[in-house]
Amino acid sequence: MGFYGDRVLPYIINAAMSTQAIKDERRRCLAPVAGDVLEIGFGSGLNLQFYPTAVTKVVGVDPSMTSARLARKRIEASSFPVEFIGLSAERLPLADETVETIVTTFTLCTIPDVAGALREMRRVLRPGGRLHFVEHGRSRDPGVERWQTRLNGIQRTLFGGCNLNRPIATLIEQAGFEIERLENTYMKGAPRFGGYLYRGVAR
Repeated sequence: MGFYGDRVLPYIINAAMSTQAIKDERRRCLAPVAGDVLEIGFGSGLNLQFYPTAVTKVVGVDPSMTSARLARKRIEASSFPVEFIGLSAERLPLADETVETIVTTFTLCTIPDVAGALREMRRVLRPGGRLHFVEHGRSRDPGVERWQTRLNGIQRTLFGGCNLNRPIATLIEQAGFEIERLENTYMKGAPRFGGYLYRGVAR
């Protein structure tokens, strides 16, 4: 990724993803989660403080070693075991149907092969298991969507491949998931082109 991607971008993302509005979204997404969790896009461990007491373990998947270093203090402060796997979501080192719960928060926008990563998540999820997600993506407002398309190249360059206009719900369904609950809204305080949210649960 080069100097910017390896040494600078993780710090920018760590700060940008720590706003109160995003914290509220993390808390809302993680409130029903329990047991052992596979978190895709673990990053610097920003979700750890919002997992409820019913969570027994978190296995985090993320390719950034700089983010892993930023996560150390949060991992040490966690009340449950945390295992960090510095790998890509497109090839999970797990057997079929071995995971009960998967979490993704503000992650599917950036994974290069997002369709492949979602198929991997579907492969490792047990029958009856759940994918809990909150993501930003393509707005249903045509005017906002046009701006997302215009600005997507700049967004990808500045924020490590982050896309503004991925149709998150469609991608999840195309990977073989059934969406049980879905809410769409604009995140408070965010520009509309970057703050259209997909919040929900799939199985």
